[in-house]
Amino acid sequence: MQTIQPDYEQVQELLPESVQQIASLIGFPATSKLIQQFGGVQFRIGKGLRSSGQRRIALLQETLTPEQVALLMQHFSGEDLYIPRCQDAWREWRNRCFLAEIEQLKAEGESLTMALTLLCPKYGIAATRAWELLRAGQAPSGGEQ
Repeated sequence: MQTIQPDYEQVQELLPESVQQIASLIGFPATSKLIQQFGGVQFRIGKGLRSSGQRRIALLQETLTPEQVALLMQHFSGEDLYIPRCQDAWREWRNRCFLAEIEQLKAEGESLTMALTLLCPKYGIAATRAWELLRAGQAPSGGEQ
């Protein structure tokens, strides 16, 4: 299974308010990196005055640019910021992409069975779940994503 990186901007209505706020500060690509690296943990955004604060800043700078770290520090300085994993948004994004790619392969002449054989491993979706998604009528029409 290959790892796919979500485009949270496409499902921003499913993101927690805190993540939308972070994205408004540093953008969706950087927010996605932040979620991937620190999702599911509480992260104290220090003021940079103590050694533990410097260590946290260094951790952030491994993932974000210095400018993005500065924006987070300005906005959340001294706060405990919980960075959600955003699993609901991730699943919705993955399912949309999966169904769109199913439709694309079918339009190119692949059978549905072959499309599922090719795409289920790519997206980490079990065949039974894929059939549930297809039966639920979630398949986008006309190549939407």
